[in-house]
Amino acid sequence: MNMTKYILHGGNSKEVNPDNDSYFREMTVGSNGKILVLLNYFSREEDEILKLAEQDKQRFLQNSANKNLEFEIAEPDKLESQLKKAYVMYMRGGDTGWLKSKLSQTPNLQKLFKSKVISGSSAGVYVLAKYYWGNDSRKLGEGLGIFNFKAFCHYAPQDMEIVNKLLKYKEDLPLITLPNYKWVVIYQ
Repeated sequence: MNMTKYILHGGNSKEVNPDNDSYFREMTVGSNGKILVLLNYFSREEDEILKLAEQDKQRFLQNSANKNLEFEIAEPDKLESQLKKAYVMYMRGGDTGWLKSKLSQTPNLQKLFKSKVISGSSAGVYVLAKYYWGNDSRKLGEGLGIFNFKAFCHYAPQDMEIVNKLLKYKEDLPLITLPNYKWVVIYQ
């Protein structure tokens, strides 16, 4: 794969349901042999990480056709070397500001993402977007701009006021809306 495969998820990846099962499956589709999955919890509290990693490992193993998976927890000061070895990086949702701050410590992220599977749920989508709606902060925010679009996760049809705020915010860019459990693949 010469292109980067981005999988953007609308949120609540912790729930067990067919949409989330297919999301976890999509991250390893087409992979062969032993692959390294980098579990990124930069958006979470330190004391949650081991519990979340166990949950996510189980989800990957239950839903992956490739059972030869190796897991590593991402560390901000080692992210560059970890990304060079990884096939997949999964960013679980949480605090977008924390995630952005820790990812920003690694230069040339987009280059490091090349030919990988980069997957984000909620905050993991927001950090990739240029602008986003912070569901907890209830404010518009700025991501790393890997994608030149605006993002709104946890979307529901009654959220048109937020959609309109995002559409009017700063420059005129496409807006991607993702309801809970739903996901989309973008190759770049």
